[in-house]
Amino acid sequence: MATDDMEIIHSPLEQTYSAEGHTLSIQIYRSPDSLWILEVEDERGTSTVWDDQFETDQAALEDALSEIEAEGIHSFLTDAPKAAQPPTGTHDLFEPLSDEELDELDQFLLYEVDTEEGMTLDTLDGFLHAIAIGPEFIHPHQWLPKVWGTADGETPAMPSVEVFNRVLQLLMRHYNGIVSGYAAQPPELCPVWGVRTTDSGEFDDAEMWAYGFSEGVRLNPSAWQALLHDPEGQRWYRPIGLLGEDAFSTDQDALTETPAQRAALAAEIESSLLRIHAFWLPVRQAINERQRAQRMSTKVGRNEPCPCGSGKKFKKCCGGPLALH
Repeated sequence: MATDDMEIIHSPLEQTYSAEGHTLSIQIYRSPDSLWILEVEDERGTSTVWDDQFETDQAALEDALSEIEAEGIHSFLTDAPKAAQPPTGTHDLFEPLSDEELDELDQFLLYEVDTEEGMTLDTLDGFLHAIAIGPEFIHPHQWLPKVWGTADGETPAMPSVEVFNRVLQLLMRHYNGIVSGYAAQPPELCPVWGVRTTDSGEFDDAEMWAYGFSEGVRLNPSAWQALLHDPEGQRWYRPIGLLGEDAFSTDQDALTETPAQRAALAAEIESSLLRIHAFWLPVRQAINERQRAQRMSTKVGRNEPCPCGSGKKFKKCCGGPLALH
């Protein structure tokens, strides 16, 4: 990938990613004077090079794994043959987390993310539901910093690369599981929130879940305005707003005063989610198709002639690490 006389520094985090019978090569490199460049190459030598460069190699790896798991490995393959069946024992990227894996993720968020603003599992679940069904695709590098709650958006320190990969896998599988739940026929929704026990009994407690959903909306508030200004959309969003937002309405305190009132609002959420999902689905489909077409049209094999017309191979011209544009 380097030009003949150029010094290239390769990250020790470079690795391969295998799923559904295919393997991608994740390449992270820089020159002494540049930031980190991220390139993903498929089995046929076709590369996808990120436009943005990265301050750290870990940030580049996180972005690569996030996008591969969010979009699926086939988004990075060109004219791939039919995939072989994945080896026995591997997890499908859209397989919902088991109860044990949810507990594992919960414990990590509680005890390993040492930030006051880091999300708990119920907050994360609401957050990911909003991202999954909202009007536009939100790239993982945009929402992961909110999960960690770090001021600079950096991933919190982790014991090893293996732990980092495991946690990222759990996060992305949970997100993908939510997405696949909405796509199922009939839809399979399973929002994760707590139960509060009082002298009067047990009540669903969805306040932190609803707060997480509202945080997901705040990632791209202008895109949500069509629903939030639609009378039906306002009705669908109301139980979430009452539970999760401050100063949502003048009657908010009166409607959320008791555990029973809050549980009654929580009971309305699944129905609201289905309607919000249906409202935005045509918009998301149109955007996804356009982005997919744009992405596929820009893939160029590393050994193919550069499309700039120079006559050089792509890897020796615009595909070189200091000539990317």
